[in-house]
Amino acid sequence: MAIQLSDAALLVNDEAIGIIPNSLVFTEGLGEQKIRAVSIGGGATEQVFANDLETNYAMVKFDMPTTPENVALARSWKTNGNGNVAQIAGETAEGQLTRTITQAALTADYEIPIGTEANISIEMQGNTAI
Repeated sequence: MAIQLSDAALLVNDEAIGIIPNSLVFTEGLGEQKIRAVSIGGGATEQVFANDLETNYAMVKFDMPTTPENVALARSWKTNGNGNVAQIAGETAEGQLTRTITQAALTADYEIPIGTEANISIEMQGNTAI
């Protein structure tokens, strides 16, 4: 029986980040592929496969509670440009998963909601995960 990975740790710039459970999502950054059909005559076609290099970047997103400390963290990540490093580490009885995304940047401005159960949603993009 396989065990679902559900409790991964997130570190940004070597600091453990308290996140809302089930909010951590990432992409590997392997990019998208395109397939085009080309005509070879007589109604026949062949496919041409290509990597879309414009999409070769990893993404990590997560939610964290709106606290003054987390607002300060988000601001520091934003002002740090692409100088951030995000690390994801999870483990089950069957094995472990670790990914590191270097040159991670908050490419969009983040919203700071105010409320009893308000969360700041963060999305970073950076180099292909290793």
